[in-house]
Amino acid sequence: MSSLNPKYAICIPNLNMGDTIEVALRSVLSQVNDAFEVIVVDDGSSDNSLQVLEELQKEFSILKVFPLRRDRRRTLAQTRNISVGLASASYVILHIDCDDYWHPYINDFVKVYHLLESELGHEFLMSGFQFHMGERNFLMSHGPYRNGHMVEDRDMWYRFAKIGAWIPIDHVVFRERMPLKRSKVFKKRYLLTIRIVSDEIRAKVKLRSYFKSLFDAEHSHSLKYRLYKCSILPIALLRAIILGEIEEMAASIDWNRLKNEAWQKSGTVIDFFEKRGKSVDISHLSKDGQWIFSNSSKSFKISDLNKSDI
Repeated sequence: MSSLNPKYAICIPNLNMGDTIEVALRSVLSQVNDAFEVIVVDDGSSDNSLQVLEELQKEFSILKVFPLRRDRRRTLAQTRNISVGLASASYVILHIDCDDYWHPYINDFVKVYHLLESELGHEFLMSGFQFHMGERNFLMSHGPYRNGHMVEDRDMWYRFAKIGAWIPIDHVVFRERMPLKRSKVFKKRYLLTIRIVSDEIRAKVKLRSYFKSLFDAEHSHSLKYRLYKCSILPIALLRAIILGEIEEMAASIDWNRLKNEAWQKSGTVIDFFEKRGKSVDISHLSKDGQWIFSNSSKSFKISDLNKSDI
């Protein structure tokens, strides 16, 4: 039986991810109990997604599926907002997608969030890697996502950082992205990039600064992808001119300052407390979870867990 009053909602959008959605959802559903509700908003899929979801619902009572009629005008940001609005839980977990496989450390992430919650004494958004958590009402009152923005996660971080409520936490990444068919990779990563770059230009980003950021030595994207972003600039610029300006967002120069300030105050969960002159007990995390949240993503990968020297 699922809980009538779940404490946590995991909000997931889906559009035509029938080839990966079962593995993705099982990786989540198999590690959480009825303190959770897993909300999937289907954005009008035309593949077998709904059939897969229907079968999974028979097995997992905490899975809630909300099918929408397809509307090409609706952005991913809007679909994510709908999923948060449908949640009945006090806390929401965001940005889990239907091509993600999650190793069993979601509960450890939740416990880390509550450690920070007891220390900070104010509402906040905690961001890990492709994993965000916060109080539902607080997130709803600040968005959580602005419709029309293609870089919806970065834009949300930006707005929370401006009010001192974005807490990035470094940890070993325990998510793996499943391989997609070549056609889906092209559509998801490359065609979408045109819209992302266009929105960044519409937010009044100076092209000189934009080029400089693309070739920063610490940029997270591959050189191939950054060169692609340069190559599509003419198309993106044309789209930006047609659509007109939008309000400032995470791509603005101010974002770099806010991001650096936030990271200087955090790091791993151990770093977070040490920078405040305190120690923290993480013994209630799983053994692997203690290692994951004590180490940096720059130093280890989840596959390192099986190595004998750890």
